[in-house]
Amino acid sequence: MKRINKKNQKNENIYKIKIVLLLFVSFLFSSCELDVQDTFDFKTGAVDEDPFENITAWEFIQSKNGVNEDGTLLFEHFQYMEAAIKKAGMIEEFNQTEDTQRTYLLLNNAAMTGGGDVIEIVTGSAATTITVLDEDGNPVLDENGDEVKNQLTPEEVFEKVDTPEKLEKLRTLLKYHITLDYVQQVPTLAVEGTFYVFQTLIPGDDGLIAYRRDADWDIKVNERGAPLPNSAFSGGWNENVRNHNYVFNNGIGHIINDPVRNQPY
Repeated sequence: MKRINKKNQKNENIYKIKIVLLLFVSFLFSSCELDVQDTFDFKTGAVDEDPFENITAWEFIQSKNGVNEDGTLLFEHFQYMEAAIKKAGMIEEFNQTEDTQRTYLLLNNAAMTGGGDVIEIVTGSAATTITVLDEDGNPVLDENGDEVKNQLTPEEVFEKVDTPEKLEKLRTLLKYHITLDYVQQVPTLAVEGTFYVFQTLIPGDDGLIAYRRDADWDIKVNERGAPLPNSAFSGGWNENVRNHNYVFNNGIGHIINDPVRNQPY
């Protein structure tokens, strides 16, 4: 069996260590001679201005008119609110620029449809379709025996506002969703969990509205316990803001999925 000379092995290991150290020192000196890299000129893509600050609340509502692939209206857009404002003759209330301190609670398409939502409140029926009739006035049936229905346009839906009483109810509803103060989380709702009461376009106690900010900075409107003169809660007229802080040139907007009120309409 071959014997290993321990002394020779030790000398060989020392030699390898010296080689490694020499290479490391050479690398350090060569690195010091490299040219300094040019300073990178970083250009941020962040936007620090509000994207809607040059348009009114009315122009914003008009711009959000998208549809799904099947042609149905996007729930978060505002075709129904646009039609309601036109029917009520209230374009100027959403388009004026003299008062820039208003808060607009924007009722999206979801807030308009369904049982108990705006269309039913104002017209007495939540229907947004019409049954197709044959020449004898009978409903046309499909292959499954179901009545064929055509989708009404938002303008056609609000043609059902056909009495002075319905028209006044529509105007009252829209007026209640405009607050005569600029309401944002801070500094307006400065203290978390505290109710702040403001006036809407409706005068007197009937037009009071309460806002509260929670720990997550979400705004709640007419929440239970609000110091309002009427009962906002038995009819479910309270709502959480879904999307906050759309800054316009005539105020600020928050999007809600249901109408609010401090009493039934």
